[in-house]
Amino acid sequence: MNQPIYALGNVRDDPDWDRDDDWEIFSKFWESLSLDTHMGDGGTYRRRRYSTVLLDGEGGVAQRIDHDGFLQSREINRLNGGVIRRFDPIDPALLDTAVVRQLLAHFTARIENSAHGDRPQHPNRSQAPIRRVNIHQHRITATRTSSGNPTPEGVHRDGVEHIVMMLVARKDISGGSSTLHDNDGKPLLTHTLTSPGDYIFLEDRTCMHSASPVTAAPSAAEGHRDMFFLEFC
Repeated sequence: MNQPIYALGNVRDDPDWDRDDDWEIFSKFWESLSLDTHMGDGGTYRRRRYSTVLLDGEGGVAQRIDHDGFLQSREINRLNGGVIRRFDPIDPALLDTAVVRQLLAHFTARIENSAHGDRPQHPNRSQAPIRRVNIHQHRITATRTSSGNPTPEGVHRDGVEHIVMMLVARKDISGGSSTLHDNDGKPLLTHTLTSPGDYIFLEDRTCMHSASPVTAAPSAAEGHRDMFFLEFC
């Protein structure tokens, strides 16, 4: 059995993180997400954008990949798998923010420096595209009359190498706690991302994950949980 490999933290606590990271500019990109019309449960609580990029050896975006949709197997995603889902692409301006540049460089370095991230070195690492990364923006909303479900497919894995799940913002909600599970589905830990920059970083093959529904605060008509996901393939 694979030993679960994961880490919790806040990217902005890293000593190398540039505190002049334009977080406010970065977070405003969640105000222009489109409704996810592919929900197998008929829900209208998720908005999102999605793109795939190739990174150079330093974690910079070397190439953006145009594609016809996002496809997961039914084995990976029991609710929405087996069909091609098309989403609006990530705004190129988001990819150029200081936050995204730092995130990609930071987690690329952690993967490359780990025993589990070894890859053949290219003679020109700084320019050669060496990693494919799926980038997702999600907003889960909840109202006085309906909750939102961050993982309607239940306990699952994403079918990639490494995953970064980072909180961008949460407003007027309760719930939305993340649980990591071993490969038999047994819960390992439950952790709530509460501050912007809080993350869970995991090796996908070693554990699975889920998140609890979010409900609106009693004083609010609507609340939301904004997340940024990096899937290193």
